Amino acid sequence: MSKILLIEDSISQLALMNLYLRDSGHRIVNLTNPKEALNKAVLYQPHVIVTDLIMPEMNGFEVCRQLKKHPDTQAIPIVICSSKSHKIDRIWGMKQGAIAHLSKPFCREQLVRTINKARLSSSKNYQQYRLRELIEIYSLEWGTLAKVS
Repeated sequence: MSKILLIEDSISQLALMNLYLRDSGHRIVNLTNPKEALNKAVLYQPHVIVTDLIMPEMNGFEVCRQLKKHPDTQAIPIVICSSKSHKIDRIWGMKQGAIAHLSKPFCREQLVRTINKARLSSSKNYQQYRLRELIEIYSLEWGTLAKVS
């Protein structure tokens, strides 16, 4: 199970994304105020961050730049999920540090597939995911791992 930070100012869009991702086994941290993104990302250390582009006070490009500058969040994959889907928006998003761009409207499969690819794009995330998977498979506790080798 992975932890996803969703930054979306539309409550209905946030609810839809929550439904899709929770049904797929993800844990969600919701934000409607993009100015809180850095603090929440440092605090929760999500596996993937999903941000809208068009938001009041701070847009998604600024969120990306801020997260990529901070040493505690720079390795976290960022997915832009926006109705702004022109080629220039996609290119600019990648230049700001996003690894994927999902256009609204989207279906459940598109969102889940994009999040899963983003989650595994970072070697750190992939290693943590595999370790958790092994622990769940073999019902080991963290203290038991040291005795296994």
